[in-house]
Amino acid sequence: MQRFFTIITSAKLRRRGTQIVTSAANALLLPLLNPIVSLLVVRLATPALWGEFVAAAIIAQLGAHIVGWGNKEYLLREFSLHPAQIARAWQSSLLTRLLLFVAFCVVLLALGVAPLRTLLLALWCAGMVLDQSFDALVQFRRAFVFALIVDICALVAMAGGVGWLGRGLTLDLLLAMFALASLASAAALALRFRAVAFAPRHAALDFGYLRAALPFFLLGLSGMLQSRADLYVVNAFMPRAEVAQYQVLTNLLIYVQTAAYLVLAPFAKSIYRLPNVTVTRIALRLFTLGLALLAPALGAVVVTLKLYGFTVAPTLLLIGGLFVMPAFFYLPIIYGLYRAGRQNEVLAVNLVGIGVSVGVSVLLLPYLGSLGALIGSATAQWVMLAMYGARSRGWRERDADALPQLS
Repeated sequence: MQRFFTIITSAKLRRRGTQIVTSAANALLLPLLNPIVSLLVVRLATPALWGEFVAAAIIAQLGAHIVGWGNKEYLLREFSLHPAQIARAWQSSLLTRLLLFVAFCVVLLALGVAPLRTLLLALWCAGMVLDQSFDALVQFRRAFVFALIVDICALVAMAGGVGWLGRGLTLDLLLAMFALASLASAAALALRFRAVAFAPRHAALDFGYLRAALPFFLLGLSGMLQSRADLYVVNAFMPRAEVAQYQVLTNLLIYVQTAAYLVLAPFAKSIYRLPNVTVTRIALRLFTLGLALLAPALGAVVVTLKLYGFTVAPTLLLIGGLFVMPAFFYLPIIYGLYRAGRQNEVLAVNLVGIGVSVGVSVLLLPYLGSLGALIGSATAQWVMLAMYGARSRGWRERDADALPQLS
């Protein structure tokens, strides 16, 4: 009997371990591989072409985020609360959000974007929206391996296309490749989850969804704008070749920030049950870990930039380190605020961060160039850290029993 229990327990542990590893790979591997396409474009074509692509990508990705309307977080909650209504909830969400996609296309036409460019941006936005619509199902069904394989296949196809075209690559061809890759990924996921995607559940427009998912959308949008506000400013005022270099640098720095999430993710459920004083202690420990990781991480950034043929001044690298560090402290605080139902405070901090980043970037960019934009982003991060620190000091302890402290 004991042997049987040991076998069952071991199988359970192996299954959980596999889920953790595949989930982490899904979150970590793609950020490590995504720069391959930008590296090939910069080395085989020109940095200016990648800068032009970044300018177009800003429009498509912002549109996809708006059309997404917080569906992943909303649907995960709905799937958990009403598992018998998964197909109806998923289909209703997608059908309702298609109205937002139509609005996005109208905006493109109103902006006077060339017809072919409008079509390509609309197709890419549609592909991203459809692809992202399956994120909740991937997480709920734990289909991380399948999703990872699909994304890697799409990435390999794009890299192959860029390598084949080389100097013949144009902005429209690059947009077409990204659009086709997104649509192909969405098609593969639709086949994997066809029981949900094509279930005859007679889903209808649900305007209540837009209202219910609004808090998730606002949090996600404010977070995205806060992380990219400096890039928007650089894109508006700097030459395309410098936009390309700045986008590559800041993306690499954001990947370093992601390490804080990857370290914390296995303990996320526990944080929701820990006393606030312990959450603050975790934040301090994570910040200390970030300090230990900073030097080798920035070294990896420098090496990666050299592959692109980019050089970075020591001052820019120092400001990049200051940009990275605050997230290692305030991420556990954000979990604590979510637990306390204080999401609006997280939204307020994000909005302040957007304002500081844009304001300082616009002020310094004419004098310091991209360094001024990065100073603006780093300043916003430290202002946000101060705001989260002030909120953590004002916490009240929960009455519920806490889990043991994390070691």
